[in-house]
Amino acid sequence: MSEAHALRRWLGSGLDAVHRSRGRLDAINVFPVADSDTGTNVYLTLQEGNRAIARLPADASHRDVAAAFARGALMGARGNSGVILSQYLSALLRVMDARGGIETIDAHGVAQALASAAESAYAAVSTPVEGTILTVARAAARAATDVAARQGTVEEAIVAAVDGARAGLARTTEQLPSAREAGVVDAGAAALVLQLERLAEVIAGPDALVNHPDVAWELPGRRHRVVSPGHAGHGEEGGGAYEVMFVAESEESARGPIAAALDELGDSVTVTAGHGLLHAHVHTDHPDRAVRLAAGSAAHQIVVRSIAMSMLHDRSATGVVALTTCPGLAEPLADAGAVVLVVPDPPALRRRDLNRAVRDASGAEAIVVAGDPALLGVARALADKRGKPRLVVIDAAHEAHVVAAVAASALATPGEDVGALMAAAVASTHVGESTGDALDDDLDRLVGADTEMVTLVLARGIDDSIAETARISVAARAPDADIAVYEGGQEWPPILIGVESAPA
Repeated sequence: MSEAHALRRWLGSGLDAVHRSRGRLDAINVFPVADSDTGTNVYLTLQEGNRAIARLPADASHRDVAAAFARGALMGARGNSGVILSQYLSALLRVMDARGGIETIDAHGVAQALASAAESAYAAVSTPVEGTILTVARAAARAATDVAARQGTVEEAIVAAVDGARAGLARTTEQLPSAREAGVVDAGAAALVLQLERLAEVIAGPDALVNHPDVAWELPGRRHRVVSPGHAGHGEEGGGAYEVMFVAESEESARGPIAAALDELGDSVTVTAGHGLLHAHVHTDHPDRAVRLAAGSAAHQIVVRSIAMSMLHDRSATGVVALTTCPGLAEPLADAGAVVLVVPDPPALRRRDLNRAVRDASGAEAIVVAGDPALLGVARALADKRGKPRLVVIDAAHEAHVVAAVAASALATPGEDVGALMAAAVASTHVGESTGDALDDDLDRLVGADTEMVTLVLARGIDDSIAETARISVAARAPDADIAVYEGGQEWPPILIGVESAPA
């Protein structure tokens, strides 16, 4: 039997526990935003860690399994809770492995591992808030430390940690204003308790917790109120409206500067680092600035979502993924309901980066539209692989096509074929580009009497006053056409053009 058998069993059972409770965790999610996705985010985070383990040989060492899970979870972390939990588990596994592994660790080792994990979780959060996963992590560590100090057994230490975590979970209802108002415990904290419960069962036996009191996740007789979109949950109105997440190959020393920069842009900032990876998360009203910060860090997996739109989206329905090279398009595309993957360097896009965005968009079917031929190629390669969610790729490779297709998807009514609407919008949109010097001539070649919409996407540094020039030129050919101008922020070309005509 592999020396990592117990470790694999714990990490797999932790994933199973969250999978079974995913809907309940989503339902009680009120902090930092009541967007009903904590269970889903934690599940997807743990799933990425376990998938990394599955790629290892059966006889992989304890250290190899721990490292694979930690890197996979850090790479695939979703949302605030997923990012924090990935950092927590990474630190926990590192210490457990250094103390001999899950099958031989003693009470002092468990206490040390839990303490290190709690401190790492706190360090990942720019502005720690009590009554959350952080508080529960520290409560578990303190309980295990007390047992180790009196020379208790490893079984006693891990069971005490669960008891401490459960007591801390019960207190989150009063400690966190949004949880108290809703009559629920903190969802992220509940997800951590599930992981510690499964660890106790692996170390101390399947019946170790039978006679230990569990914690109800909702107060009896209470029906919690969903907080309106855009409320940060910190007691402050108008929290960041967009969620931006990115992963970079980076040293741990970069974490502080990145966190400080994100603090200037929004709230709910978490930045984790380890195994050569840095994973950042922020809620912001300035997604383009967060994307530029990510691009300056040579990041990949730059994902942008509208928090309000994600709250309205049913994961069993069709989702839309927009691939763009333009940081400035992230906001309008997210506003239209797309999960946006910003790719500053198209040839560097990896299928696993796109796969993450696809899984964020839907659990059933996702439609991908790309603004660059290289991005389109990656999307087609991923679509050729079977599995869920089903993937449909729109035949497009221009940023104006992305804008048109996503706008069409936003207008779809229940029962309509979203893919067909998006494909039709692309088919009716002629595209081009301009240096700006001959914009009139470039527009004249594309605009006709049947033109309904003209889209301009401006590169970084291009003055948006050029829009007035475009309006005059378009009005001469198509007086009823609308013009939309976006500060795309791409490096080249200076102006991307899309001209959408009425259906034939």
